[in-house]
Amino acid sequence: MNTFFDQNGLLNIDEAVMERPSFRKIMDDGIVTDEELMAQSSVVTDLLHKAEKSFNEEQIALTKDLLAEMSVLYAVYYYKELQSLR
Repeated sequence: MNTFFDQNGLLNIDEAVMERPSFRKIMDDGIVTDEELMAQSSVVTDLLHKAEKSFNEEQIALTKDLLAEMSVLYAVYYYKELQSLR
């Protein structure tokens, strides 16, 4: 069964990201272009629209909360990293 956590109870999203063909393609040359960002943004937007059409209201609310809190985690992790550079 595909879960969010590995056998040690750690979130395995990093591993899932690294395995995504979209990530590999974007990172292949080590440079992220505006065009690649726009294309990935379209992929995400299309998936969100698909979810909206497929999910019930409770699933949409849970997904929105999950995306928002993951974004908070990413943002504060990024700021924490910036603090360590000072």
